[in-house]
Amino acid sequence: MDSTSTKTKRLSAVLNTIKPFGSFWSHLWQRLQGEGIGAVLVRGASGSFVVQVLAVSIGFGTQVLLARLLGVTQYGLFRYVLAWLGLLGLLSILGMDTSLVRFASAYKAQEKWGLLRGLLRRSMQYVVLASLFTGGITAIVIWGLYDRLGWETAATFWVALPLLPVLALTALRQATLRAFRRVVLAILPEQVILPLLMLAMVGAFYIYAVQPLLAYQVMIFNLLGALAAFGIGTVWLLKAMPKQVRQVSPAYADAEWLRVSLPLLFMSGMSIVANQTDIIMIGAFLSTDQVGIYAVASRIASLQVFGLIAANAIVAPMVSELYHTGKHRQLQRMITLAAYGVSIVTIFISVFLVMLGKQVLGVFGAEFVVGYGPLLILMSGQIVNALAGPVGLLMIMTGHQNKIAWIVGIGALMNIILNGMLIPAFGIMGAGIATAITIISQNLIMWFYVQRYLGINPTIFVRA
Repeated sequence: MDSTSTKTKRLSAVLNTIKPFGSFWSHLWQRLQGEGIGAVLVRGASGSFVVQVLAVSIGFGTQVLLARLLGVTQYGLFRYVLAWLGLLGLLSILGMDTSLVRFASAYKAQEKWGLLRGLLRRSMQYVVLASLFTGGITAIVIWGLYDRLGWETAATFWVALPLLPVLALTALRQATLRAFRRVVLAILPEQVILPLLMLAMVGAFYIYAVQPLLAYQVMIFNLLGALAAFGIGTVWLLKAMPKQVRQVSPAYADAEWLRVSLPLLFMSGMSIVANQTDIIMIGAFLSTDQVGIYAVASRIASLQVFGLIAANAIVAPMVSELYHTGKHRQLQRMITLAAYGVSIVTIFISVFLVMLGKQVLGVFGAEFVVGYGPLLILMSGQIVNALAGPVGLLMIMTGHQNKIAWIVGIGALMNIILNGMLIPAFGIMGAGIATAITIISQNLIMWFYVQRYLGINPTIFVRA
């Protein structure tokens, strides 16, 4: 009896000890199911984070396979054309994706369903026309430069051009789903499904084909995968569309939309120029081999903004909603909570890459290890980019798109000048230095502007 009583008391004591932990997790789970700032942020950012982890893993495996099968020259050609495609895609989107997140979030919060439907319809019309025009002009230019480019480069460009309308409409679909806070559905098709399809098609080609894999063939796989991912994403968008949007007649505010979108187009253009100038100018001054090496280093360095990208996916529509409804205190709290998460992820990835960067580059092939120097330089810029917080997003979503357009425009010009000076002298190391200086300068200027004129501290150095 005494023994049984003693065991019962011990069991009771253990249960009483762990009971607070059960209550804590139960309370935490209930809070995360609510509609508070922290709950919405954690749910959206965590979903985006999980998808981004999955996407990075699959994307990394796909790029490793491509680099090994194509070789450094063909892989460099593939990435070179992709860099140009990003620049041309920007002209096709017209800045409508970013403005769509801003306006759609505000219209949804204010229940302006007619304007929301009109915005979705008009933005689609704009980007389809722009992408067809841009693609047609580019095809003619490539034809005129055929003798200089060679058949492999020209063929890769021509195969890539049908991607322009697909990429433009994809950007609108992603922006709309983000505005509806469907972050995972927004990024899953292109971030996970597309690279999986690419991996399958490239693997099948390697197993059954007898000829070497070439850049233009990989671009064909990219086009097929993008079409499939776009179809899946479109079905998800239709299911996520609020029923009120289908029940009203569209209303249009073209003047206001264009007034916001055109500065965003300029800003996005200058941002793409800044991001792709190094690769394009390396191709012009050096060779596609060097493009391939640098492109891999740049892609690995971009892992440092992994946390910022995951957070921004849900932060963007929340900034628009909170700012336009006058909830500035909640806005600061949300930005600070996001900054803590971004900082932790950034520091962890940075330490990992410094210690094992050469090994990571070596996975792509022995030729790519020489990119470790540029990798470290690019990392310095991306650390500042991540830790400065969502400064550009804050300026755009609060109506300061004209100011950021000037900042990014000056940065793009500086990047072109620096790359033109440093690449001939220092090769891909010079490209890394030019890009890092540009990234750091832009982020510090935007950080100062956000603190002074918006009264928001986007870093972790403020109480949540």
